[in-house]
Amino acid sequence: MTPHDPSDVVPEDLRGHLPSRTARERADAAGLDLDRLKRERPDEYRILNAEELVRVSPDLADAAADLAWQVAGGARIFRVPGTPAERLLAFPPLDAAALAAFDDLAADLVARPDVGDLAYYRTVRDPHGERRELMHPIAPDAWAGEVALVGPFDGEEAAKAWPAGRLPADLMADPLPYRGRWYCDVFDAEEAWLDARASGEDGG
Repeated sequence: MTPHDPSDVVPEDLRGHLPSRTARERADAAGLDLDRLKRERPDEYRILNAEELVRVSPDLADAAADLAWQVAGGARIFRVPGTPAERLLAFPPLDAAALAAFDDLAADLVARPDVGDLAYYRTVRDPHGERRELMHPIAPDAWAGEVALVGPFDGEEAAKAWPAGRLPADLMADPLPYRGRWYCDVFDAEEAWLDARASGEDGG
């Protein structure tokens, strides 16, 4: 009898795939055997090796997944629930060319008349890394302490006045215009401190 070849039961897209360091760390923390997952629960293996593509408002998740499949047809897209944003993970992770194409399509999406200024797309780079956001701004009266784009406001002065007495010590806000209206970009105050340290603006 010919010995059983484990590769016979490994899905084609996973044959020869080497897990990322992050996947190995996740598997170790959960007590999972990656080789066994690859054979027996391949989608769990893919999720462990997937990387975040974009953070989306839930009603934009399907549109974002469609854009990802346009630029990387073989990718598997996984949705991670969350509020106010879901996270879309891609396996295999999109390469630089596919990410650039995704950026172009997402920018075109939010410019469509049926979406307009009700959504925005941006790449955020901060001391914690890089992330992409395809989201609706949060209305000022619905804001619940999230790091998010809040608005629109009735003009620049209203946007400047909104943060006063409202933000906890760990958050900051910058008023900014977007498509002729004003918003507040609420972000982690630690990010501003780290940026200042990196540029020497804190005097240290």
